[in-house]
Amino acid sequence: MKASRKLLYLLSFAGLAGTAALAIDRIGRPSMAPLLLWAVIVATLAGAPGLVHRRAWPAAVALLPLGAYLVMRTQMAIPSDVHGLGGQLYFYLAQLRAGGAIYTTRPLPFDFSAAAELRLLLSLVVYAATGVAAFAALSLRKALPAIVVVLVLLGFGLTTDQVERIVWLPLAFLLLAGCLLMLSRSLQRQRWRSGDALAGVATAVSASLLALFLLGTTPVAAGKPWQDWRAWGPIGAKSAATHLVFNWMIDYPALLDPASDAQVMVVRSPLPSYWRANALDCFNGISWFTGSSPSSPLAAEPGSAAGTYRVPSLGPDPPGKPVTEVFQLKSFTSDYFFTGGTPTTLLFGREAPMHTLATHTLAGQHLLGPELEYTLQAVVPQLRPTDLIGRGRDYPPEALAETTLPFPTPAQMGESASESAWRSTLAGDPSRQEWRGLYKLSRAIVGQATDPYEIALRIEEYLRATYSYSLTPPATSFQSPYAAFLFKTRAGYCQQFAGAMAVLLRFNGIPSRVAVGFATGRPGKNDTFVVSRTDAHAWVEAFFPSVGWAPFDPTPGRSIPGPGASSTSAGFTDPFVGAAGGAGGRQADLTAAAANRQKDPKANHDGGGTPLPEPPRSPRWLPWSGALAALLLAWPMGRALVKALLRRRGLRRGDVGRRLQALLALTRAELEDHGVDVSPSQTLEETARLLNDRFGLDATVLAGRVQAVLFGGRTATDDDLAQLAALRRELKRRLRAHGGRLRRLLALYGLPADAH
Repeated sequence: MKASRKLLYLLSFAGLAGTAALAIDRIGRPSMAPLLLWAVIVATLAGAPGLVHRRAWPAAVALLPLGAYLVMRTQMAIPSDVHGLGGQLYFYLAQLRAGGAIYTTRPLPFDFSAAAELRLLLSLVVYAATGVAAFAALSLRKALPAIVVVLVLLGFGLTTDQVERIVWLPLAFLLLAGCLLMLSRSLQRQRWRSGDALAGVATAVSASLLALFLLGTTPVAAGKPWQDWRAWGPIGAKSAATHLVFNWMIDYPALLDPASDAQVMVVRSPLPSYWRANALDCFNGISWFTGSSPSSPLAAEPGSAAGTYRVPSLGPDPPGKPVTEVFQLKSFTSDYFFTGGTPTTLLFGREAPMHTLATHTLAGQHLLGPELEYTLQAVVPQLRPTDLIGRGRDYPPEALAETTLPFPTPAQMGESASESAWRSTLAGDPSRQEWRGLYKLSRAIVGQATDPYEIALRIEEYLRATYSYSLTPPATSFQSPYAAFLFKTRAGYCQQFAGAMAVLLRFNGIPSRVAVGFATGRPGKNDTFVVSRTDAHAWVEAFFPSVGWAPFDPTPGRSIPGPGASSTSAGFTDPFVGAAGGAGGRQADLTAAAANRQKDPKANHDGGGTPLPEPPRSPRWLPWSGALAALLLAWPMGRALVKALLRRRGLRRGDVGRRLQALLALTRAELEDHGVDVSPSQTLEETARLLNDRFGLDATVLAGRVQAVLFGGRTATDDDLAQLAALRRELKRRLRAHGGRLRRLLALYGLPADAH
């Protein structure tokens, strides 16, 4: 048995498992393909001893667990306080459980950059499936069971909702599966004929072409998946299937769908507010996420009622009005306690482990809900514009940390700051090219403003006036939905409005973050507010020295309750109206921009008229529909060509008698194509009567002459041939007239038509 066959067999299996791993990689971003492919390589090598020698297969049983440990160690380091093999295994088990919780509660696509536990879980799933398949295919040399196992892994990645479908992965899987099956047969033979290889390759290619045709001509997205992978028993998501789970990666388009609206909580408060859960304070160029580590744990107040926790102040708090708020969660689970304003005291009714985050967030150690009631004493901000004007930029270090961006700001560039210099800083990193228009857009919005509050107002007003709200923004090839929102689609929902404003604020050196939670809800009796799924919302918080974090809302149609700092509040008067370069000119610019937007809603620019580096993309269905239409149009032509080649090849060959027989066969074929039943046993006299009765053609004399030729009674002449050709032409004309348009169309495609 040649080593080259074994090597090809091994590579075919590794490629097969690699396609499944790449399918798993598509359920999140940024890509973790190197980690998954590393798991595939380790599992393939661990399961391969039986391929080297048949009796070595028990070694794979020992190597596979060691390979799993190697994958975990290379992906996640063990903390220094964990000792011993048992402690290490317990640590990794806890990480896998945390990864399972993230998988079942976070919306798709996942943010792999903010979830190391999820990366570990998916890597180990890929390793386990590949290891089982490698043991079957390589050590036991059973290719078919291995293909089935890897197919489950591939289907897991390709059938996950809200993930873009891709065609080349299943096609590559089919080709590699065919190669694996073919090579598995070669391992059982001393000699391998070229015809066997050719047959195997032809089968794999034919299966791939058939799959490509089916994918192009049939819908591949089901309205309801046959298997909800995220609620699969072993993952432990049974509770998530019955109630809403809220976290900072919440999928707002699904929540805001009116068709799935439902009540999530009732809040009793004397003042309306946005009900805040958490804030996203880190931006990696693609997505916003929370990077705050827990502060000191909250301890119950001694001598007070059970479950009373005093919430420490984490910095300057905006002035406001103290209130008592009661939250009643219904069929709703959250990582955090919802708050209206700045919390001061939490009355939970029982002692439980909880802590605060640096983002002024109250969090429980475990998920809260689904049925939960708690009381909160808080201060609802009552800010006026005069409280925020002229506060300067003397930010404390913890606030300056929230001006960080993955690319330089004009302040960091210093005197060399310019649009050309800004673009050159991004030239070396293709992943940041989609942000190249940020400098010009920021200058167009901010103008000569220097006061942080005026800058915040200008950005907020610009987004409200020139961008449109949509739960289904157009798809683009941008990695970051915020870059796509600013420079391409100019349409989005609250997450994109808030995230874009926070980026622009940070670009201008103003500390900012994205707050997530729920809008006020529907007012009820006795100072209550009924909050439903469609009230899910994201807004912006900006920091002002000596004041703290003030809310802004750039999303059209939403308004922060009360006087507030935002320009969207009721009765708000812009304090910069009438000032030089102030809101008067700014409002005119916004009106003109909105008018231009209405004229050209699909304008593609980067804030200064420069086209973005994105090739035009046609709808995904268009190539397949075009291919199908071309096939339908080309079929009659191709069929006619094939028919001409096959049926008319005898018209110019042989003597007159042979050509006469070929022409007679062609005439019979024309009748059959138009649905006229002509039995092979039918005599020419019977055919002539049929032509006379149905089409009014008198062919009795000609039929007798041709039949005499066929039975050897006379010799065929050129005149016989010419008369039969003329009869066929007239027959075709009458067939078209007799059959109507539908029968003519069916005849073009070779489909049977009832001519009776």
